[in-house]
Amino acid sequence: MSSYHSGIELPVPGTEQIEHSSLLIDAILQHIQSSGGVISFRDYMQHCLYQPGLGYYSAGSTKFGAGGDFVTAPEVSTLFGQCLANQGCALFAQGLQKNIFEFGAGSGKLCVDIIRHLNNLGIDWSGYQILELSSDLQQRQKMFIQQQLSPNDLNKIHWLSNLPQHFNGLVIGNEVLDAMPINVVIKNDGWVELGVAFNGQKFEWVEFSRNSEAVQRMRQIDLHNSLAEQYCSEVNLNYEPWFKSLQQSCDKAVVLLIDYGYEQKQYYHVQRTTGTLVCFYQHRVHPDPFIYPGLQDITAFVDFDAVAEAAENAGFSISGLTTQAKFLMSNGLLKLMPADQTDEILQLEMSQQIKTLTLPGEMGEKFKVISLQKDLNLEITGI
Repeated sequence: MSSYHSGIELPVPGTEQIEHSSLLIDAILQHIQSSGGVISFRDYMQHCLYQPGLGYYSAGSTKFGAGGDFVTAPEVSTLFGQCLANQGCALFAQGLQKNIFEFGAGSGKLCVDIIRHLNNLGIDWSGYQILELSSDLQQRQKMFIQQQLSPNDLNKIHWLSNLPQHFNGLVIGNEVLDAMPINVVIKNDGWVELGVAFNGQKFEWVEFSRNSEAVQRMRQIDLHNSLAEQYCSEVNLNYEPWFKSLQQSCDKAVVLLIDYGYEQKQYYHVQRTTGTLVCFYQHRVHPDPFIYPGLQDITAFVDFDAVAEAAENAGFSISGLTTQAKFLMSNGLLKLMPADQTDEILQLEMSQQIKTLTLPGEMGEKFKVISLQKDLNLEITGI
């Protein structure tokens, strides 16, 4: 029943990392044993990423950039944040309150790039709030941002432990949806949800349920029985509660979510037989979530139709969905190139950054931007 196979050579972790991973494995084993010998993959992924002090996002290793496991758009170029700031300016000019709320601020670089550009444009922004569930990442963000911005800016930046109340302004989530734990399903004489068990030596896929919420959702998606036997994919059950909570925390807001993903007809394409689940370890991409628990990122692509449906059900209106390339171009990406053409190395570096952000084979089309609004009807420049 194992549908994910890894044939990729991965670097061997150091002794300290192996000890760290072993502690997390013990915690997962305790959960499996107390749950009758099997847990959902969603629970397994929750442990791997978010177990306090041990999970990938909760522990102390570097995640982002050249020294980490993967690169996000803000790490690629300051131009990404500048384009988001341009979008913010266009919204502020239409009356949106000049507050920004960012989900999961990564290294803190996106926050710095947005604020610097707003300052350069003469925008008197009111506040910047960050919701970061990882205390380790929160400390890293604070250190980085304090080194980069003025005391006046720092006074207007606040970290939250929960969603804000009565928020008015711009909500930004870059690569937030893909980090949500997912359920894995396979078509094996009908749809089955796969769970995780331990065989004495390693974690393994086993049958978990034939009538779970994830299975019922997948039956709806495969209503016409067009997907073949042994077709394996993922279902994200977090969207509905997540958008409901976000909607309740906002009064008047525009939400921009940037992530890699597909519309549903592409996500569950007949040829995508092994789903979209992937893992990142020291810039190697592979499909085995049972290697090095706690030391690697585990992620799945975003189903943007499911996102839009959940957002609408929660009370948001959908402004549109577009590619990252189109969104950035519409928000002045090319105009952000420096006017001084004499520094050829800088020009080459920025040209390469633009290619990475926009080319179809890079981030340009794999990444999408979806825009939502609550109690507003503003024009979104890039959508």
